[in-house]
Amino acid sequence: MKDKIYIANWKMNITSKEAQSFFDKFERLYKKEENKKVVLCPSFTTLVSSTNSQSLKNLDNIYFGAQNVSDKISGAFTGEVSAAMLEEIEVEYCIVGHSERRAVYNETDQMINDKIKLLAKSGIIPILCVGETLDSRERGESDQVVLKQLSSCLNQVAVSEIIIAYEPVWAIGTGKNASISDISNMNSTIKKQMNKLGYIDDQFYILYGGSVNIDNLSSIDEASFLNGFLIGGASLNPQNFWDIVDK
Repeated sequence: MKDKIYIANWKMNITSKEAQSFFDKFERLYKKEENKKVVLCPSFTTLVSSTNSQSLKNLDNIYFGAQNVSDKISGAFTGEVSAAMLEEIEVEYCIVGHSERRAVYNETDQMINDKIKLLAKSGIIPILCVGETLDSRERGESDQVVLKQLSSCLNQVAVSEIIIAYEPVWAIGTGKNASISDISNMNSTIKKQMNKLGYIDDQFYILYGGSVNIDNLSSIDEASFLNGFLIGGASLNPQNFWDIVDK
């Protein structure tokens, strides 16, 4: 049985000082649950102090991830953070291809592919986000969009473990959710494509992201081939996030 993975994407929220308060509260709430992993993804400025947080040091099944990584190895790239830098501070996961990075910062599948290759060399597990826009959905192109993203982003990639997070763009921050049927069908599409690309089932996890909260968790959790959740706004409060993990 695969672990259930709960990833907190804090985006550009929570300072280092605020993070320590979060960790202190989360430590008091936390109890180890078999077959569940928690991955916390703070901002870059908070990441170093987070990985050294004494509050979480002795807790099992809690890990840290970055929200982004450069597609370059090193060099004159002002403001960028390399995979080697993440490896040095013992980051174990990294989000790539988030819809906000694609839409706001014009990241392409080729850039994401380069990032995943660099993460693989550093032993960091990629969290690859895929998903369609509302326009693509209305044109009936959801499957085609996700299949292309998977094929392009994983072109000539060899990793022993990867997380695929399906996040329908039209459901992020809108309060809307895909139906159980929508999620199950897309998860099936993702699973078949990953197998076609050479990944066996034990090498990849499929997560859902898109306005996940405690109120809709139970219904979403019924979807087929679902191994966890990528959680945005609902992960900013330790009690709310723990309620989701603990449910």
